[in-house]
Amino acid sequence: MQNAKFKDLAPYIFLIAAVFLSFPGPLFAADDSAGIVTKVRGQVTARKTGDEKSLALRTGDAIAVGQIIQAAKGSAAQLVLTDDSVIHLLPGTTLQVSQYTFSAVENRRSAVIRVIDGSARFIVYKRRSTDSRFAVVTDQVNIGAGNSDFLIKVSGNATEVANVGPSFSIGNISPLAVGRVQLGTNQKSIVADKEPPSQPSTITPQQRRKYLKDAEI
Repeated sequence: MQNAKFKDLAPYIFLIAAVFLSFPGPLFAADDSAGIVTKVRGQVTARKTGDEKSLALRTGDAIAVGQIIQAAKGSAAQLVLTDDSVIHLLPGTTLQVSQYTFSAVENRRSAVIRVIDGSARFIVYKRRSTDSRFAVVTDQVNIGAGNSDFLIKVSGNATEVANVGPSFSIGNISPLAVGRVQLGTNQKSIVADKEPPSQPSTITPQQRRKYLKDAEI
């Protein structure tokens, strides 16, 4: 009797097994989502590291950890991460969401955003747990952002950091360049290869307006 029931179910068992085996990877993959695209102007694409094929990004598309996101000339995008941090990707800019995790239950985030080339604005306005991390890095600078609003511009072998929000400190990403500077509100600094950050200089009201205007999406 039991053998007869097994024979009746056998075709279904083999069908289910075939479906599971047809998946190229784990059926329940880990969630690598970091946020979504909320605004797009022009041509903005995303690709995986080591992959030459890029996909066009549209409003509502998800951002995945590890993706390299690029805005063409005259193009821009606004990205909102799951911890409510905002990134304005400006024309001719390439960046990567190198690392990202966020737990709403623990109110904890851990993020490393790498700006490879171009300009971007970062608005990190919600405070999280004391062991949280939000780092923005380039080939020259390492910025640990808490409650911040700043713009960076990567050009050749130097990065300009312009702070339009609460103060924070910056340093060279190279351990060979010793020294950090504190950037107050409406101050900027330039960090060159293997050099300490330049002493902060004041951003005039006219310069501030231009920074913010240029960062609009």
